[in-house]
Amino acid sequence: MEQKKLLMVAGPVEIEQEISDIGSAPEEYMRTEEYSKKWARIFENLKYIFQTKYPVVCYASSGTGAMEAAVTNFLSVKDKIIYINSGSFGKRWGDICKKHNINTIEILVDFGKSVKISNVEKVLKDNPDTKAVFATLNETSCGSLHDIAGLGKILKKYPNILFIVDCISGLCSDEFLMDEWGVDIAVSASQKALALPPGLSFMAVNNKALKFAEKSNLRNFYFDIFEYIENQKRNQTPFTPATGIVNQLDYRLQKIKDEGLENFQARYRNNTKYLRHQLSKLGFNTFAENPVNCVTGIWTNTYNADEIVKIMRSKYKIELAPSGGILKEKLFRIGNYGNINKQEIDKLVQSLKLIIESMRIENDRK
Repeated sequence: MEQKKLLMVAGPVEIEQEISDIGSAPEEYMRTEEYSKKWARIFENLKYIFQTKYPVVCYASSGTGAMEAAVTNFLSVKDKIIYINSGSFGKRWGDICKKHNINTIEILVDFGKSVKISNVEKVLKDNPDTKAVFATLNETSCGSLHDIAGLGKILKKYPNILFIVDCISGLCSDEFLMDEWGVDIAVSASQKALALPPGLSFMAVNNKALKFAEKSNLRNFYFDIFEYIENQKRNQTPFTPATGIVNQLDYRLQKIKDEGLENFQARYRNNTKYLRHQLSKLGFNTFAENPVNCVTGIWTNTYNADEIVKIMRSKYKIELAPSGGILKEKLFRIGNYGNINKQEIDKLVQSLKLIIESMRIENDRK
């Protein structure tokens, strides 16, 4: 059997054994009173991690499923929206909207940079008929953090515009205060900071957004927000959930609640600081202008980033996140979500040191 690889990517991530064991427990029937009690606990704890008093629904999908639900539930064909594109996942908002014949205005941000609030404000002033603004808390493709609080402050001047945020890779690793920041709809998923297997996504939605949903002509069968809200009243989901991951989610959320969300985030933050400090000793600096926790983009003109990723995988059994296209040989990313601590970080850094020493020797021979 091939040796297990250490996952230091942006998802899926390393999972503690105790949580993995829960996922292998015997299947159970979900339409029971006992299971409803579990969902009641989960729904309340999801509100806690989103920092909202409003409902959070759970889909059996990846995060992109919740992103699409955040489009189809609240908008209609030919609506006008603004989306912030600072990388692959910001661009995805635009791609989903275009697929559903929604008119899009792109605010393009230089890769690795964070959006300027003044630029968004200008576009809003020029397009008062906008129905929604889409933003990304953590642009995973480069590791840049956006000022969601600042955007929310501006959007409070536009009460007829929805503020929709992808916090799939930022929830629980970076600060996110849905209600305080004026976010109307937020989406996330299980396989990032929650350190669970892929397969669950979440959408938090406030009353303002639900009023938009009443008028939407894009609502579909599976993701219909009103079906999920109605079923929450009996602490259930309308369709079969991913039961094994639901049990793991229940355990994880309760652990976060017991520890405290700020303490949970602090552990991620401290590990990220340690990782970046160790990388700096090798001459690697964090790429993003305003970096997130748990995703460290490394730009290198000295070494081939693609070769680093391949050697790390084949020789040292550590998975790093590569980049594609023109960035393939320039940028790689390191994730420290999940069960990654100083021991794993030290292993990565030592392996990276050996790789670049070997590359340096090889370059000197040429």
